[in-house]
Amino acid sequence: MTTVAIAGASGVVGTRALRHLLYREEVRLVVAVGRRVLNVTDEKLMSRVVGPWTQESIVAELPEAVALAVSCLGTTMKQAGSKGAFRAVDHDAVLAFAAAALARGAQRFLLVSSIGASARSRNFYLRTKGETEEALARLGYPQLTILRPSFIDDQGARREVRFGERIGLPLARAAFSVLGRRSRYAPIAADVIAKALVRLALDATDERVRVVESDRLHVIGA
Repeated sequence: MTTVAIAGASGVVGTRALRHLLYREEVRLVVAVGRRVLNVTDEKLMSRVVGPWTQESIVAELPEAVALAVSCLGTTMKQAGSKGAFRAVDHDAVLAFAAAALARGAQRFLLVSSIGASARSRNFYLRTKGETEEALARLGYPQLTILRPSFIDDQGARREVRFGERIGLPLARAAFSVLGRRSRYAPIAADVIAKALVRLALDATDERVRVVESDRLHVIGA
């Protein structure tokens, strides 16, 4: 039986990943760490509040027998308000959580990143994502899995109104209904990502660092 630590369980993908983790028989306990207690009740769930968000404070909220850790942490430039605030979440917070879980015994780490992530990108968003991926690879996890989804279809879950997405998502759906709904750049439903995440978390692999692009996520999470 497996103990899982998860960060970002209140987000669009994280909420669904948590639900799928709790459903799996192999999972004995899920410890969700975040800024507030989750509005979810389950006998297999422990919701722990962390603040300030540092490796030490996260370690204090995790049990000693964590087997794997999942990060669904992420924000947007609009939500963050500045490049520094964005990096604090998508880079610093992810690494603090990963280091804490490793200190508690985690052997596998999974990250929801982004299509196009690269530490050499000129785009700040994609560069930050890529730098986070590379920093995680240097932490020394025996197994690291990086998911790079394309444009995420939130399935109506986000509370804030994003006018660009309201217009762009239907157009993208229409375009990729012709080009291929499972192509690399096609929108991908949050629940599909979550299902793929959990299946990858609990599978057997001998790859130390595994990158799963969006077209494969469509298949794995179907």
